[in-house]
Formats: sequence, C-alpha cells, structure tokens
Amino acid sequence: MDKLQTNITPIAKALCIDPQKAWRWYRDVLSGFLDPEAQRSFHQHDLQIKEKGEAKAVRVPILSAEHLGPHMAIDEKQVGEEMHTILTNRDTGKVALLANTLKVNELSQIAANFGAKAFEVRTITRDLSNGYDWFCREAFPNAGHIADKFHIIKSLMEACQDVRVRYRQEILRDKRIKFEEHKQREKRRKGQCELEGKRYKERKFTYAQEKTPHGETPLELLARSRFLLFKYDSQWTHKQSQRARALFNIYPEIEKAYRLSCEFRDWYKKANVGRDPLQINLSINAWYRKVEQMDIDEMVNFKSLVERNETIIKRYFGKGETNAIAECINGKIKRFIMINQGTRDREFFYFRLRNYFS
Repeated sequence: MDKLQTNITPIAKALCIDPQKAWRWYRDVLSGFLDPEAQRSFHQHDLQIKEKGEAKAVRVPILSAEHLGPHMAIDEKQVGEEMHTILTNRDTGKVALLANTLKVNELSQIAANFGAKAFEVRTITRDLSNGYDWFCREAFPNAGHIADKFHIIKSLMEACQDVRVRYRQEILRDKRIKFEEHKQREKRRKGQCELEGKRYKERKFTYAQEKTPHGETPLELLARSRFLLFKYDSQWTHKQSQRARALFNIYPEIEKAYRLSCEFRDWYKKANVGRDPLQINLSINAWYRKVEQMDIDEMVNFKSLVERNETIIKRYFGKGETNAIAECINGKIKRFIMINQGTRDREFFYFRLRNYFS
C-alpha cells in the first residue's frame, strides 16, 4: 500500500472486512503514520511564518535534496481548495519539493534547505507565471528556463476560441436587445389593451436567424464548432468539414485565426527540434508579420505573449524538453485523492504522497 496507488476498498471486500474499518486499520496501525518519530520527521521542513501578526505554518510534506537533478520541472497543483507547488525531477520522476504555497518569498525560504544541490540544476521547465520565474532564478541560479509547450499551445487554442466566442457573444447580445425591445412593445400593447378594454394575449418572442445549408443557425454553428478548431483540417470528420466550410464562409475572421494557430503549431512541432536556430527565427518572424497583417485582437495578444517569452520558448528546440512529467505527477496526485477517499484527512494524504513520490 505504501508504494502503490492502491485503493483499499477492493482488498477489504475480498477479505470480507468493512472498507472503512480496513482503512482505519491501515492508517492507524500498518502504515506507521502515527509513529512519533514519523510524525516528527513529517513536520521537520514546515515553514513557520507570521501573517497579520499571527503565527502560521506552511506545510512542506516533501523536501528531498537528493531528488534534485540536472533536469527539473515545476508546476502548481490544487488539492482540495489549496494550491501547492510541486518540483519534480524529469529524469527519475521523483518529487523534490511539495509545498502548500505559491508565494515566491516562502518558496525561496523553503528551497534554501537544498543547499549546494541547487547548483546542480541545469534546466527547469515551467509555465509563464512571474512567480515561478522569479523563484527559479533565486533558487536555481545555474538553471536555464524552458517554457512548457503545453501551456503555450493552451494559450494559443484559447486565443483562437476567443474569436469564435466573440462572434457568439455578439449574436447573444443582439438577441438580448431584441428581446428587451419585444418586452417593451408587449408592455405598451398590454397597456393599450387595458385602456381599450380588449383581451390581452402575450405574443411569443422569436429571434429569426437564417440557417446554413446543413440546417444550423449561426448561433448553433458557433457553439458546435468548438472542437473542430482544436484539430488540423486533415483530422476533421466529414460532418466537421461541412460545418467548418459553413463557419468560415460566414465568419472569415475565424478561419484566419484558425490558420494562424495551425501555422504556429507547425512551427512548434517536435519535428523541428534540433533545427537551425536561424531557420527557427525566420519562421517565427514571418508568423509575427502575418498576425500583424490579419490584425485580429485575440491573435495579436497571443503574439505579444510569445514575444515577451520568446527566449525560453525557443529553448524547446534544443532538446524538446517539456513539462510533461509535472502533468503526469498531477494526474497521479488526482488518483491519490480518489483512492484516499478525498483530502479531508489531509495529514495522512500528505503522508501517502511522501511515501509514494519521495
């Protein structure tokens, strides 16, 4: 149980034991969780701080300098309602740091316990948050930063989807205005009927929209086109191809944003890892010019994001390093939450995480 992501419920049922009783037996007796020595070591790295004049402890369930290596990954993970920072060795998959904080000053104080081992870190993959940028510079001065490809592509997809959402919101806004006008007309008509002593019958509101050849209104078309914008056109089904043609005919700006996103994804492909840096620069500069010519706000905003972080984004093309191990760890922690019957018993949850990941 200590070294496996195992749910005790099927084991208890196989042994004809009440699962809750088996769980308490494992936690209180078999796991060693309540051992005084284990409890002391379990809290030895907690950070004691003062916040608004009150003492507060920042939980640090895992701090293992021996798990630091040349290639690390840092990411955040929500456990219950609280955010945690996770620092993972990309080569071994072991967690070197798990802390219940995202604050740079607190993380820096905790990372001071790494000592000279921190100088061994040569590369660190991370998202684009300013907090992790500053923390990694302070804690690992010899490490080169690499932007996580997943977060960049996620921002790109959000920018493309935002163009679609903008058009959908315009239709919804127009529909709302027409409905308000309809209500005012009905209010006046009702008053007129009362003055004339006539029977008033409310007229149903209708919002007329011209349908596409395959029978969808623009509002329906925009709502149902979400997933096709995530794919290359070669991956579309026959129905998605029909819907895309209708979408792009009515909203050419969405097609322009979609084509720009596909071009950026082609530039960011794994096949380009190890390519001549000059060619990488020429390709991205050509893409910048296209975005400026198209002048689509959402894509211009994404272009600005790429330009601000261009150096650490381009480092991906050196060896193709990503933050995939951190996302994998997040998935495993999610499974731990499930098999641990949630996180109400937070201390035991941390205990199991430390046993498994460190």
